[in-house]
Amino acid sequence: MEHNSPPPTENLFETLIMESPGPVALYVGREMVIKVANKAVIKVWGKGPNVIGKTYRGLLPELEGQGFYEVLDNVYTSGIPYEATDERVDLVMDGVLQVFYFNFTFSPLKDNDGTVWGVLNTATDVTELVTTRQKLTESEQRTQFALQSAELGTWDLDPVNDVVRWDARCKALYGFAKGEEVVSYREVLKYIHPGDRERIDKTVQDSLIPERGGFYDSEFRTIGAEDGILRWLRCRGKAYFNEEGRCIRFAGTALDISREVQQREEQRRLTTLIDNTSDFISLSDLNGNVTYVNAAGRKMMGLDTPESALRHNTDFIMPEEIERVRTAITPDILDSGRWSGRVLYRHFKTGEAIPVEATSMLIYDPVTNEPQGRASIARDLRRELADQKAITDSEQLLQNITSAAPTALWMSDEQGMITYANKTWTDWTGQTHDQILGRGWLHCILPEDRQRAADKFLRDLTAQRPYEVNFRIRNKLGQIRWCIATGNPQYRNGVFIGYIGACTDVTEKTIVDTELQLKNAELNAQISQFEFVTDFMPVQLWTAKTTGELDYGNKRAVDYFGVPMEDITGPKWLEMVHPDDREACVKAWVASLKSGRVYQFEFRLLGKDGNYRWHLARALPFVVDGEIVKWFGTNTDIHEQKELQRQKDDFLGIASHELKTPVTSIKAYAQVLGAMLAKDGEDKKAGMVAKMDAQLNRLTNLIGDLLDVTKINSGKIQFNKTLFNFDDVVRDNVHDLQHTTTRHTLEMEFGHVGEIFSDKDRIGQVITNLITNAIKYSPDAERIIVSTKMKDGQVSLCVQDFGIGIPDDKQERVFEQFYRVSGSKQHTFPGLGLGLYISSEIIKREGGKMWVNSVEGKGSTFCFSLPVDSGDVIEKK
Repeated sequence: MEHNSPPPTENLFETLIMESPGPVALYVGREMVIKVANKAVIKVWGKGPNVIGKTYRGLLPELEGQGFYEVLDNVYTSGIPYEATDERVDLVMDGVLQVFYFNFTFSPLKDNDGTVWGVLNTATDVTELVTTRQKLTESEQRTQFALQSAELGTWDLDPVNDVVRWDARCKALYGFAKGEEVVSYREVLKYIHPGDRERIDKTVQDSLIPERGGFYDSEFRTIGAEDGILRWLRCRGKAYFNEEGRCIRFAGTALDISREVQQREEQRRLTTLIDNTSDFISLSDLNGNVTYVNAAGRKMMGLDTPESALRHNTDFIMPEEIERVRTAITPDILDSGRWSGRVLYRHFKTGEAIPVEATSMLIYDPVTNEPQGRASIARDLRRELADQKAITDSEQLLQNITSAAPTALWMSDEQGMITYANKTWTDWTGQTHDQILGRGWLHCILPEDRQRAADKFLRDLTAQRPYEVNFRIRNKLGQIRWCIATGNPQYRNGVFIGYIGACTDVTEKTIVDTELQLKNAELNAQISQFEFVTDFMPVQLWTAKTTGELDYGNKRAVDYFGVPMEDITGPKWLEMVHPDDREACVKAWVASLKSGRVYQFEFRLLGKDGNYRWHLARALPFVVDGEIVKWFGTNTDIHEQKELQRQKDDFLGIASHELKTPVTSIKAYAQVLGAMLAKDGEDKKAGMVAKMDAQLNRLTNLIGDLLDVTKINSGKIQFNKTLFNFDDVVRDNVHDLQHTTTRHTLEMEFGHVGEIFSDKDRIGQVITNLITNAIKYSPDAERIIVSTKMKDGQVSLCVQDFGIGIPDDKQERVFEQFYRVSGSKQHTFPGLGLGLYISSEIIKREGGKMWVNSVEGKGSTFCFSLPVDSGDVIEKK
């Protein structure tokens, strides 16, 4: 095989240089004559291939002034190499001076004596790299400038290492001093306001879930780590995930919105203030289209919603005012920027004209000072005009009244001289108006009373205190009449100016008072007899004022409590009521005082022996001329009855528990026996066993009802409250009970209710009871309607049947224990009368109420309502 020999070393070296991708050139002598230049450097120079033998300066004259000639000469003369990085070089390419960047070296070449004979030039074109870096720098500078201009801080959360990298602005928003740009996420979270911390942490964690989209946008408060300043921030960001769904970066911006939040709060307060002012306030554009009317304005105009006010402003005024608005008011506003005056607004519902004192003004743009809208303020003058008319009418009426008043009215100056007396004194005494003035009025008083009346008047005048004296006068018919004169001192700017007073004829009253004294003596005797009789009554008898405070208790009450009467009357009797009964007792008493209905309540009272005994309190209002003037009540000792009731409940509870076990066993045997008979083909016997099983089911339900009654009466009924979907529970019960009847169709009319906080099973028990009752008591009907709705935080359910109905006088008692409506039809339906009692007690203990609406012969509608939550619902996260 033939082998090629390698080329000489010189040729190999030259070949490597010429084919090198990096520019390489060799310059010889002080003139820097180009001795070697590879293809890459020739391309960079852009002067064509014929460069050998030319000088460096002659080939590249555009380098003049760029310093490269001097650098080359220094390398040649000093023998010290030169190296440059990212050096700018301006070269002419295609006749155009262009900018390039190179990493290059000028290396001196020396002979054996150390004398430099040439310079080797190597280079790397980094123009693209440098320009790209410059563009990135400029972009970052622009971004940073934009962020600074927007006062935005930046942050970058590393979810893997749980650390945050942020810029100085973001650090400052958290009140951190200058220092490390990397802090732990927990350290950052620590300086979020405690009221926002849990919410923000959850929002951040949710943003790190790929299915949530990774977007983050929250407003919260921070408390500066170093400065302790409270700031409001708005943080926005985006989480980025890899193909495995792992968050690899979570970055965003932070903005101080404290001023914005403050402005929003100020705006809210201003809006609240405007909405609660008594005047009409509106905003509109320059074309008169109304954009806002405050709450007082909408109420004044008969507008129900904010949207109903969005119309042209001419709709707000009476038709006869439109032309004046168009030709006078609007031009005046546009010319001077403001108009004030009276105008007639129009009530949108009644069409009533509303006189107002209105001010309309232009609103100007704060930057351009150009008008951008109008604001109007209007004060409703109806009350003011009515008051003015009333004042005018009252002045006229006062003159008529004083002239026709049955009381003599008078005025005096600071010296006690009468300056005015109405016509009544003249009618009594026959004195003319001039004869009354000064001290002339004294001449009508009987001589034996005159000096006393005058002295009393002078003493009170000197002391400037209210004046009152009684005396007798002789009228113009010669009759003697008893009078009482009274006067009140008058002041102007703190200076006494005289009296205004009245003189009243009390002759008949004096006679009546004399008779009344006699009658009072008789009445006191009757009262003594009343107290004597009530003291022998076997019950505690008491009376109370219309305000509810006790003002009397008989001897039986005093003996029971063992305290003086004054410790029972007033509000003190409440201290004798057992603490557990006190609140409900007061609530029932207050309700009766407000409504005037009979008061009846059971509570425990503390006796003088230190023991509490059960009493039934009952009180009736005493009405005179349609007004309640007194309450009469009794407290009856029912302690023994309550003990018997408790013993009965205990017996029912024990009996129900004892019955439950054998009934359960009998039911199991009956089911096994029925299965055996059915297997042997004894269908008739199996059917009889099935009927026995059905009766056992009924007996089991009755035992369950008795158990529930005993739990309710003993206060031991348990409730397991949870958050559940009310619609689903109602729907499930309706579907289950539909299978129990082929006669009826259960129709559902649901309003969306959603979740409530209550005992799911107990509420289901109530729903089942109402529907089964509707099925039972409407045997000839074909439909039953079950409806739900939500209103004002209350969920309600109604079950309507079209059956036998309930008489009006028995509807209030259907929820009583063991009560069954009497009548020929009702007795055909079996039951103990416990279902509705148990249901109403369950609803009552869940904070709701139950009621019935019924028409005999047409059907009944049983309903209950419940609060959506009972106040102790845990906050849903």
